[in-house]
Amino acid sequence: MERGFLISVDGVEGSGRTLHVESLKKWLEEMGYGVTTVGIQMSKLMSEPLSEVKRNIVFQRFTLFLAYATDLADQVENVVKPSIKSGFIVIADGDVNTLKSWALTRKLSQEWVNNVLSITPKPDVSISLISPPSVIIRRIIRKRGFLDPLTSAVDLCINEDLYRSFSRYVNKFQSNLTTLTEMDGGSVFNTNKSLDQSTKEITYYVEGYLKR
Repeated sequence: MERGFLISVDGVEGSGRTLHVESLKKWLEEMGYGVTTVGIQMSKLMSEPLSEVKRNIVFQRFTLFLAYATDLADQVENVVKPSIKSGFIVIADGDVNTLKSWALTRKLSQEWVNNVLSITPKPDVSISLISPPSVIIRRIIRKRGFLDPLTSAVDLCINEDLYRSFSRYVNKFQSNLTTLTEMDGGSVFNTNKSLDQSTKEITYYVEGYLKR
């Protein structure tokens, strides 16, 4: 049986991450591949506890990061490794670089963050998605009807103008993400264009790996 592989799709909320994971999964399945999806806050062990603690604004960043890391590690052991061994392609809707960017934007030690996440496998294909903060905010509002401070940047938007502070957060997050992706030899895609165009660019990139 041929070994499967891992594709990571990283990005801040509103970057189009989930949309492109779904498009990529559909495209791969139409080509005859078996595909499994995982992602941040998707483990059976940690998804509900994480939803609760994210709304406790006094929750320490180190502790929340460790909760995210546990969520990721649980999926690696129970979904990613078995799926790859069985020949499936695994697509991660938010992976190590998303979590690292989250941590570095909050000024956690990069050395400590790298050590905590050293148990996670390096993706075979690394994709990161970015867009201008104004586009990110419009997408979030279009999806939810409002910009919720009690989400990814809860601890960075307190006692400040919500839109301005969230825009700064997105800029810092995406700067960290771009650096991390380039260091890993992955590719960064700007999704501030039509869905068709973005999808074609991403599938073309993945197709290049499949042809190796």
